[in-house]
Amino acid sequence: MTHDLAPHHSVSDSDSIVTAEEKNSLDPAWVKDQLERATWLTASTGGSNCLRVAFLDRGLVSTGDSLNPDRDPLLFAAGEWDDFLAGAKAGLFDRP
Repeated sequence: MTHDLAPHHSVSDSDSIVTAEEKNSLDPAWVKDQLERATWLTASTGGSNCLRVAFLDRGLVSTGDSLNPDRDPLLFAAGEWDDFLAGAKAGLFDRP
């Protein structure tokens, strides 16, 4: 099944990396299909807070709660995900 990404996207850019500005204009049916077909990786410390991550087509990354998979996941463009990881590695999100 093929879905158009958005009315202004042409076929020639269907494989291009989605930017932060473009991600909110993606076809919801395409995003839903991506999430349903995703391979989710789960990180857990054995407690009740479990993060799951999926790497989708066009550079998108999705995160969600593995204990509540019916809740809407978050969607990140490649640049946003890279910035988040760089910040985490640099200690920007460490507890005070």
